[in-house]
Amino acid sequence: MISPPPPTHANRKSILLVAIAVVLVTPSFSALAGFKRINQPNPKDPMAVQIYQLDNGLTIYLTENHETPRFEAQIAVRAGSKQDPAESTGLAHYLEHMLFKGTTHPGTLNYEEEKPHLDRITGLYEKHFHETDAEKRKAIYAEINQESQLAAQYEIPNEMDKLYKAMGEQGLNAHTWHEETVYQVNLPKNRLEQWAIIESQRFQHPVFRLFQPELEIVYEEKNQTLDNKEAVIEFA
Repeated sequence: MISPPPPTHANRKSILLVAIAVVLVTPSFSALAGFKRINQPNPKDPMAVQIYQLDNGLTIYLTENHETPRFEAQIAVRAGSKQDPAESTGLAHYLEHMLFKGTTHPGTLNYEEEKPHLDRITGLYEKHFHETDAEKRKAIYAEINQESQLAAQYEIPNEMDKLYKAMGEQGLNAHTWHEETVYQVNLPKNRLEQWAIIESQRFQHPVFRLFQPELEIVYEEKNQTLDNKEAVIEFA
């Protein structure tokens, strides 16, 4: 996902903004986590925002607009490029992309068969990271390529995107900034429960698959940013 500067949402309608993360798995989420409202009604607020705190620490910002039968959901995580390790810059942006690769269910034909290959790929990347000999690193990368091809026979690219498209999504996207990563989508109002289930699975049971092709996409997005003079000034 291309990561532009955070957009302004003051004029958005039918917004459901979930801050930090989400663990909602049913429409009656209060049965799983208690909640309390933490702000008072403000007659001067044109959006009449309601702020709730769940017992698990999550904060929900809710504003209603009945002019359109849709809702906008945004999940904001308090982590971004500022938290990147010095030796692994771009990691937060890469993680944003990997969280679109599905879970143990969407994204795979057979997770039990796929998992051993993914585990080996992870181990090989760790080995590659710590190896200093150029020839040995090259050999390890060849093993990574081989395992990636074996894993690919079980992987379903873009299945999460296709699932949301079938649900009538508009504006499915995400962005990574200095201290935030935000996942957003606009859906018909009758898809709220399905959205909550998908996002719950995304954050609780992500599966990091299709490492290599996604890395190339992230590199390309970075190159696009560097070709944009205004963006270069912003990042300077």
